[in-house]
This record gives sequence, C-alpha cells and structure tokens, in this order.
Amino acid sequence: MIIGLTGGIASGKSTVSNILNKIGVKIVDADKISKKLSERKDIIKEIQEKISKDILDNENKLDRIKLKNIVFNNKEKLNILNEIFHPKIREEFKKIKLNSHKHDIIIFDIPLLFETGMYKLCDKNILVYIDKDIQIKRLILRDNITEELAEKIINSQMSLEEKKEKSDILINNNKTIEELEIKVMEIYNNLLKEIEK
Repeated sequence: MIIGLTGGIASGKSTVSNILNKIGVKIVDADKISKKLSERKDIIKEIQEKISKDILDNENKLDRIKLKNIVFNNKEKLNILNEIFHPKIREEFKKIKLNSHKHDIIIFDIPLLFETGMYKLCDKNILVYIDKDIQIKRLILRDNITEELAEKIINSQMSLEEKKEKSDILINNNKTIEELEIKVMEIYNNLLKEIEK
C-alpha cells in the first residue's frame, strides 16, 4: 500500500515520517531525491540557464538559500524550478511503486504531494497540519529565514483547506510530540488492518 504523506512546510511531516521510520516502515523522501538531483552538474547548469547564474556557494555547489530567495520572490522562476525537478522526482516514485508489494506499507513523503499531482500515485494520503502562526515561527527557527520569506514560502503552497479536501487522513499537530506519536501509531495500526483484509 502506497501512502502519500504531506503537510505544509514546518508542520511536522518529517516528525511523522521519522516516527514511522523508527518502527521499520519504508520511507521514500522527495526532499532527499531533490537534494541528490540538485548535486547533478546538468541540473545545476539548467537552473543557471533558466533561473539565475548566481545560485552557487563558495564550493561551487547549489546554494539552496540563494535559490529560495530567488524563486519565492518570482512566481515564474518558481514554476520553472518545479518544471525542472518535479518530472524527475515523479519518475523515481513511479519506479518504486512498480516494484512494491501490495502487502507492504510504503510512505511517499512529498511536501508538494497535491500541487504536483503525485497524490494520484498513492492509495491513501495523509496530511499533517498546524496553525499558521506556529508554522511561521517553526519555519523561521528551522531555516533561519525572515518572517517575510517564511510567509512567501507558505503562501506559495496550496491552501490548507484544499489539501484537507484531497486527504484521506488528517493529523492535527498543534499538540505535544507524545500525542502525535499516539495518533501516528493508531493510523499505522489501522492501515495494517486494511492491508491484511
């Protein structure tokens, strides 16, 4: 069973992913695939040609903060970046799905699950969400960015209401980590019962 896992940035999606990973669930992380892709010279060259030459750090590697500042201040450039990465990421997920067994639970951890249409590859979709004010504070702390950039990143994503409508399972993460773990285990056990039918 392929489960799509998503959530607004800094909503706790990775925490949910880590809880499931600790109990042995296979996690396929779109961010990790994206990071590997962003190390490829051909992709860096394409970003430089289509978005900006000024995206490298002192070691000639992709500077993700510079790139974020460029694309989240220019919707057209954000769309171009997505056009570079999303088809390649989608292909990786398709390969994994083809090789999966129906009695396994595999989590597709995808920040832009709905925006990219990759939710259609999944049997069920889980959304992790939190209140926007908490989300902004977490994002500023986690990524060491300004409040203005945090707001732009959050606003570039699909609205929470739209995501809720497309989701099969909702996890409100405004509470403690202990309560989150209990909720995640409850969901996992229900999914196990479903695949055993």
